[in-house]
Amino acid sequence: TAKGQPDVSTRLFLKRIKSELNLPVLGLVDADPYGLKILSVYMSGSKNMSYDSAHLTTPDIKWLGIRPSDLDKYRIPDQCRLKM
Repeated sequence: TAKGQPDVSTRLFLKRIKSELNLPVLGLVDADPYGLKILSVYMSGSKNMSYDSAHLTTPDIKWLGIRPSDLDKYRIPDQCRLKM
């Protein structure tokens, strides 16, 4: 969605896409702590909405993109990284 932390309507929409249409859901996020947090909210839910996680999560979302382990593999310089 390119708007930071996932809102409830987006999370519900993705849950329905997966459950009703059986379409794969892919997450393209940054390989930094903020991107990983966004992906984890889609997968597991947020603390604030923990009471409704079953209706708002897409646990089988697939991570599309670079991973933190790729930073060393492809020799990404330290000045281009955020501390984890």
